[in-house]
Amino acid sequence: MFLVKSVCASQTPSVPHSENQLINRIIDPVLMHMFVYLHEEGSFSATAERMHLTQQAVSAQLKRLEEMTGRTLVQRCHQRIALTRDGEALLISARQVVEISQRIRHQFSSVPLDGLIRFGVTPGIGPSLLFPLLSELRRAHPRLEVRCQTTHSSQLLAKLDAGSLDVIVGAQRDGDANGEVLRRERLVWVGDVENLVRPGSAVPLVMLPSPTFLREHIFSSLGNAGFKWTVHSECDDSVSLRVAIQAGWGITLFNEEMILAEPSFPHDRGSGLLPDPGHVEFFMRFNPAGRNPSIAPFVGILRSTLSLQQ
Repeated sequence: MFLVKSVCASQTPSVPHSENQLINRIIDPVLMHMFVYLHEEGSFSATAERMHLTQQAVSAQLKRLEEMTGRTLVQRCHQRIALTRDGEALLISARQVVEISQRIRHQFSSVPLDGLIRFGVTPGIGPSLLFPLLSELRRAHPRLEVRCQTTHSSQLLAKLDAGSLDVIVGAQRDGDANGEVLRRERLVWVGDVENLVRPGSAVPLVMLPSPTFLREHIFSSLGNAGFKWTVHSECDDSVSLRVAIQAGWGITLFNEEMILAEPSFPHDRGSGLLPDPGHVEFFMRFNPAGRNPSIAPFVGILRSTLSLQQ
């Protein structure tokens, strides 16, 4: 409940000031929610549907609020409502009440966690995506211990099946069915494409070691377009791979998020010298939540933080 001491208004009250019941009275936050919804929806029927009430109940709530404030808050015009100047003044405070209520509800509806999550992630999920995930976990569940492993998707799947990981986010070809797809990103050729790709010459490649779906995808993309290739360097970690590309050893494929996070990194800027490599999908899989009660809340945060950034 919110104790309102005074109300600013810009027009003459519709009822005498002596009858104004707002001073030193407690206003039900439900009335504030109703008023915000009424402004957003623009009609009593839509507001009633949103609040799971009857239209008559919403009208009664507005009448009650107008009686308490002693002001006319809305005007009805052609099946829609419009706020008066007093209504616009009240809307500012009403929105603050709604925001505070939502913040309180979110804070105390989340389940605080203890325990451990073993989380495996593909190198394609870079810092720009991991940061909001770990930040939200830290905020919502500060007592949860998270152990992260970064490796290729095939190894993540094997570890999940063996029970040594609880939740994984891997990468797959566009349209594969390894798990629940969280996001889909465009693939980009990286490296000094304009100088390294020459007609009639084999395309020099910098690759992750087998097995990895991206390696096979590079071979098939080039082969289907009639290109020959040669592997100049193999690197078993993402740091060495990036260094080899920057040193001019060859080209490979990165997902677009990795390029956006480092725009100066050499990549194909629409030269048309190489075929369109398509997209990559990032999928999630997890062991049954019954084995670990922390899995379900963790998965919920994982869905919201990764999916909302697309």
